[in-house]
Amino acid sequence: MPLQRRQALTRSIVAGVAVLLAGTVGYMAIDGQPVLSALYMTAITVTTVGFEEVFPLSAGGRVFTILLAFAGIGVILLIAGEFGRVVLQTDLRALVGYRRELKMLGKLHDHIVVCGHGRMGRAVVEVLRDRHVPFVVVEASDARCRELDEEGIPFVHGDATAESVLRAARVDRARTFLTCLADDAHNVYAILLARQLNPQATIIARAVDEGAEERLLLAGADRAINPYRMGGMRLAFTALKPTVMDFIEASLPGTASELELAEIVVHPTSELAGKTLAGAEVRRRFGIIVVALKRGDSSTFNPGPDERIEAGDVLVALGPLQRLEQIERASQ
Repeated sequence: MPLQRRQALTRSIVAGVAVLLAGTVGYMAIDGQPVLSALYMTAITVTTVGFEEVFPLSAGGRVFTILLAFAGIGVILLIAGEFGRVVLQTDLRALVGYRRELKMLGKLHDHIVVCGHGRMGRAVVEVLRDRHVPFVVVEASDARCRELDEEGIPFVHGDATAESVLRAARVDRARTFLTCLADDAHNVYAILLARQLNPQATIIARAVDEGAEERLLLAGADRAINPYRMGGMRLAFTALKPTVMDFIEASLPGTASELELAEIVVHPTSELAGKTLAGAEVRRRFGIIVVALKRGDSSTFNPGPDERIEAGDVLVALGPLQRLEQIERASQ
């Protein structure tokens, strides 16, 4: 609720309480009534319920009752009006937001579905937002969904192991399904369901327990990653080969360096297709280094200048972000 509207509602309620207090004190002073009788008389007068007078009123009491009745009607209308505005505005905002969310989800295509917005899922979302990649989060927690809504992140509220929820996230039209749920059993079930809904999607799973990678792969994941094992390996290699790790970290998002690793898919219409690396002048024109060339299931590391680039190849390139964007445009 906006602060201004909350303050207006609070003021109207305070006004109502003030009228009740004033009426109670007035009846006690004018007709000498006890607190309970004076409060009851005030309540039936303000609410205009039409009950019989609790006690005989003096002339002053009758005049006071008339004034109190008009004041009570005004306060009740004020409170009812403020409540109505709050409810109406809340419903309209919810309705507009819901319709906007449905429209946005309906347009999703070739996107990434991220299941779970815990620590791992949040880190994934940060990278996807920075890269302006279309995605949607599937999250069951009410509190986390409120955070997603406040941050303007597209999400579907529900259990990632429910078919209706994954359909709402348009898994059938997604290019990648990424599950970061808190336990492997839920991850396995989500993978099975996602694979059924979209056999062509690339599925990447987070492994929670040691040795769970094999089970996730058997369930249908293309890749299974244990972040704790990877973190431990990174710590170990940082201790053993600090210079190498510094170079690798320079190519990761979130660093001060502009050096990055990228996958460049060569399309049939690309000007690079059919040329060798030397003939395409990749290094001179784009200022990047081709670290590897992947063709189907085989990969060639450190390809030579005579290596031919074919449509469908994936070039793993290292270089500044702007240079990588240039070669990505050339590969279209």
